[in-house]
Amino acid sequence: MAFFWKKNSELQQMLDDYFGQCDAAFRCFGQAMETFFNHGYGGAFAADAQACHRAESAADDLRRDIEMTLYGKALLPESRGDLLGLIEAFDTLPNIVETIVYSMLCQKTPVPEEFFEDYRELLQVNIEAYHLTRKAVDALLSNPKVTLYSTKDVDEKESESDRVERRIISRAFSSEYDTGSKILLRDLVLLIGEISDRAEKTADRIGIIAIKRQV
Repeated sequence: MAFFWKKNSELQQMLDDYFGQCDAAFRCFGQAMETFFNHGYGGAFAADAQACHRAESAADDLRRDIEMTLYGKALLPESRGDLLGLIEAFDTLPNIVETIVYSMLCQKTPVPEEFFEDYRELLQVNIEAYHLTRKAVDALLSNPKVTLYSTKDVDEKESESDRVERRIISRAFSSEYDTGSKILLRDLVLLIGEISDRAEKTADRIGIIAIKRQV
């Protein structure tokens, strides 16, 4: 973390806590989706959704604390701006998984069982995009020279997600389901795909910071 500043134990711990809560939000998201596939929209799914919300909310609180703390530290303006920009971009990731589970919970989005494996594949690709972005963050803060290799992996996952999204949407609209059901299936696909879209944007930000630090 000396990449940004020295004598950083307080901010180091805050950042570790923040990213830990983001990881927790994704774990709860993955659990919520498995609960849905196995048990539908019962009390267990609602409990998992609430756990995802708590983790996302805790991450938000930590993000605000980090922002306030940064302005009190003896950082160069450029370093402060880079770190604030990184956190702002990364924060969109726990936000979207909370949106997904609450959208499903409120709308009771009907997903036919015959689509479960397609959605599981899409989820896996997008959750992998998140973890690759986390890897890129760790690289940026510890060894920025290898960061660009990590960000390329995120781009590849985003492209893979696009292919899976198109396949599911095409299959949904070729089915015999009514138009409303097809639209709900499409909207859920696009929401899940938003994870890798946001991961790619975050990885782009990480890559720019890494390049600046090597100039």
